[in-house]
Amino acid sequence: MAEEGNHSGNTSSKNLGKSRIFTLKSFFITLIGAFLGGFIFGLVGYFAENGSVAIPRLEPLFAAPYGSVTIFFVIFGASLCSLIASLVSADQLHREERDNEARTGLNMNRWFAWGIAVLTAAIILSALGYIWVLSAAYGNGADQESRIGYTMKNVQRVPGDTPAEVGNSMATMFSGQRLEVPADPVVAAVMAPVASARNQTLVYGTEEDGQRNPDALIEESLSLLGDSPFIVIVSAKEPAYALPAAYTAAYFRVPVVPVEEGHIPQSLRNLLKKGEKKVILVAAPERLLSDALLKEMEVFGKVERVADENVYKHALLWARSRWDNFGWGMVENYHFDGYYNFVLANPETPEFAAAGLPMAYQGNYGPLLYTQKGDLNNYVDQYFWRLSPDYFVFPSDGPFMNVRVVGGPESVSYNAQARADLALEVQFFKNQKAGTSGLALLGWSWFFIGLFGAIWALFIMPKRLPYSSFYPRIYWPMAILIFGPVGILAFLMAYHKRPVISMGNMVKFMRPPWARALSATIMSTGIGMALMIASLYLFQASGMPLLLNFEFSPGYWLGSPTTTIMWLIMVVPAIVISSLFYMGPMMSDMRQKKYWEGVKEAFPVVVLSMVSASIGMFIIGVYVINWRGWTSEEDLWLWVTPLWVSAVAGFFTALIPNYFMVKAGWKEGEA
Repeated sequence: MAEEGNHSGNTSSKNLGKSRIFTLKSFFITLIGAFLGGFIFGLVGYFAENGSVAIPRLEPLFAAPYGSVTIFFVIFGASLCSLIASLVSADQLHREERDNEARTGLNMNRWFAWGIAVLTAAIILSALGYIWVLSAAYGNGADQESRIGYTMKNVQRVPGDTPAEVGNSMATMFSGQRLEVPADPVVAAVMAPVASARNQTLVYGTEEDGQRNPDALIEESLSLLGDSPFIVIVSAKEPAYALPAAYTAAYFRVPVVPVEEGHIPQSLRNLLKKGEKKVILVAAPERLLSDALLKEMEVFGKVERVADENVYKHALLWARSRWDNFGWGMVENYHFDGYYNFVLANPETPEFAAAGLPMAYQGNYGPLLYTQKGDLNNYVDQYFWRLSPDYFVFPSDGPFMNVRVVGGPESVSYNAQARADLALEVQFFKNQKAGTSGLALLGWSWFFIGLFGAIWALFIMPKRLPYSSFYPRIYWPMAILIFGPVGILAFLMAYHKRPVISMGNMVKFMRPPWARALSATIMSTGIGMALMIASLYLFQASGMPLLLNFEFSPGYWLGSPTTTIMWLIMVVPAIVISSLFYMGPMMSDMRQKKYWEGVKEAFPVVVLSMVSASIGMFIIGVYVINWRGWTSEEDLWLWVTPLWVSAVAGFFTALIPNYFMVKAGWKEGEA
């Protein structure tokens, strides 16, 4: 509300100036809040989509197309922080004079109106919050017993409770000549590329003496694979860091050379001194192989450290990276759906990963990823959701992805196995079911704009619009909750910089006809459509009734839950409640009539508004759900999107009759 305006000489009406939701100062503070919130949250979304940040419990969000999560976080952050900035910067305006007790007091009708609005909002928010609670309760870290099995659709466990047993399983799975190696992960890492080049199956832990000369192994590997333009350097300590690189090197037949700090093997020096520049990739963090050692090797070629201190991110780095014709290059950003395969192991038991090395270059080959025992690692979980394949026509079209787990349940639990299986399930691209789609995140962006906008309107109206009456302070927040950005825009057009006059006990916001029609539509549909959506959820949760009275007759459709029954349980209660507790008492206040007289005048206009709104809502709702496949169930991420699309369609269909009712004087549109 602006500062006090000029008073007219007419004793029956008084000019109170112009309403002002924003001052110049609060407007810029709100913009700054929106920018900072969008920027900070957007960075979180961006780094999460690129694998640098893991967001526990919300991994299914990343099944959506690349970029959509970042946009969602930008919208969420901008909405939240602009709400905070606007409320903090909005100074309190006071009325020039207090209204009488009849206008400001809370009588029984107003208590009922307030209670119904709170209950309706609670039902809607509970329904919309269910999927987030479900994600947290049944997400990574939750009990996955219902999905547990030794062999799952997308994830299978390689038989073997010891590394040697896994090695024997490799010999059984892959025919051909065997290359037996001792139970040493570093030795296995060196010999896996050799076995690959010779078309042999590396069998871990079966060599009798259990010892082999490391220098002799390095020399054997370099003599066979020395022509490769790449060399992979690993640390002789902590083999968990060496094995993801060894999986890559085994498939691409690149030599792996273990190195100790301060010592470069002579056979490697001899090879590098021949004059041919190599690309030397160091698969160890600085803690294991120092920068000084890398600097020493730069005289032999280009040296690049490909490592991360976090061993889980380290394995993902080797799965994502590619240099010319070397490396898996399984980057989840902008990826094309493919038949990707992975090996999953625990870095605390690297012997199992070493025993599974033949799966890097034989059969359905693929990179090595790591996880903890109890839960699928958050970084890996998020990576799998980003890679999760989606189909456009039939699920049999694929593609399909596969993970092989090495190690018993004491190394990699069934819980982690089940979570990986869920994340990589092929889904319909519009409705990911367990994960989100782009359409789903569009709907949730719309919802959070509406949610934060509703909170903003609830608190900004008493602060900046002190002359607004009781009922608009209820139906405007409800309308913004349902209509989202459309509701916010309608609110601004209805109130910002509108002349305000006092006529007796009534204050009116003077608006042009189109803005009056806008406000009048919100009066009828704001609370009415919120009641419809709440009714829909309550009946959907308990099951829609099906009438058999019209069975085997031309009017069979009258018994369908999606036609007349849904209309009866959604629209009729909304009309009755809106007439009795909102439009009726508000019109009695505005026109200074008795309660029942206001209800009688309100009833026909509420009927016309809600029927027209329901027509638009039902037509669009049935179209997007039945013909476009936007499934509407509260345990699916997509269900919120058809809800808001249908609600906005209902708002615009209700706007037409409300315009004519305002012109005819049936509705005021000035509250």
